[in-house]
Amino acid sequence: MIARTQATLTGRSAALVAMVAIAGAASAQSDIPWNGVYLGVNAGEASSSTCNRWALNGAMIAPAVAFKFSNRDCSNSSALVGGVRLGENFQYKRLVLGIDADLDFWGAKGFNQSLKYSGAVPLPGTYHYSDKPSPGGFAVIGPRIGYAGDTWLPYIQVGTIIAAGSHGSTLYYTPTGAKVPTASFSGGRDFSSTGWVAGGGFELGLNGAWSITAEYLHSNFGKGSNSSGTCNGSVPACSAFSGISFNNIHEGFSANIVRVGITYWFGYWEP
Repeated sequence: MIARTQATLTGRSAALVAMVAIAGAASAQSDIPWNGVYLGVNAGEASSSTCNRWALNGAMIAPAVAFKFSNRDCSNSSALVGGVRLGENFQYKRLVLGIDADLDFWGAKGFNQSLKYSGAVPLPGTYHYSDKPSPGGFAVIGPRIGYAGDTWLPYIQVGTIIAAGSHGSTLYYTPTGAKVPTASFSGGRDFSSTGWVAGGGFELGLNGAWSITAEYLHSNFGKGSNSSGTCNGSVPACSAFSGISFNNIHEGFSANIVRVGITYWFGYWEP
């Protein structure tokens, strides 16, 4: 009887200790609700602006003809963006320091312009200019700092943005009556491959392991390198373009990105 009573007391004591430990862990976790690793998805809109100028130049090209081959495109466009994010926060009292990485798709269209020319110099035919005024995607990585509430977190973020996909420009020449280009001129990159980004956001915790986020970022890739390209193609095709170059001047590229997202916290809390 005494042994049974001792066993019962021992079992109850163990259960009590386990409950206290669980309560203590839950309390500790709720003290730092924004601490740990997270993974999320986001979607939104990017509003961008950039300017590019291109021209064919050569001593044998008359000024009136050169004017036809001189163009300037200043694009102000909006596009869908969306992707995934991964990061980790370190919370001390109300201070949150973290590192965040994003990989997003950018749904912008390319810019195309065609000119049908019937003169003698340069060769008659169709000249088609094509460029990418915005990246096909981007990656952002950088630190962020926030002020932690129990279920909310305002933060600011700075970092590096990296352009993905093609963002070059090319002038194609197709002879009269032909269906495919026989020569081309490379105009270089419309904007640099890396730049800076800065902004902030607000995160709101939901029940369980989830939170929602609203975020604004301003990005700037800077200018692409100005270029002066000569003809690319077979020797016969390019012989008629001897002394003719394709000059391309690229101005700065900037964008305002607004996104909303949902995030899963691997070390989540219960409010």
